[in-house]
Amino acid sequence: MYSRSPRNTQTRELILRYILSFSNETGRQPSVREIGEAAGLMSTSTTAGYLQRMVNEGLLRQGTESKRKYYLTRVALMEMRQAG
Repeated sequence: MYSRSPRNTQTRELILRYILSFSNETGRQPSVREIGEAAGLMSTSTTAGYLQRMVNEGLLRQGTESKRKYYLTRVALMEMRQAG
């Protein structure tokens, strides 16, 4: 697991909610670029950094068919429920 505290919890929550709503609405996972645009991040590198930290924290997992696809874990869903 990731040892440092999260950098920006609002951005993390926004990313999690976006991935969930996008996949529910479209039936597919959003791209890194789509996630970054939705979160207001300026580069795909910054977005990828957030996503990798969230994978390390157990909030996301990378797809086996494509390393560019990210899926929410049960831990993320529980964290989102607690946040309201």
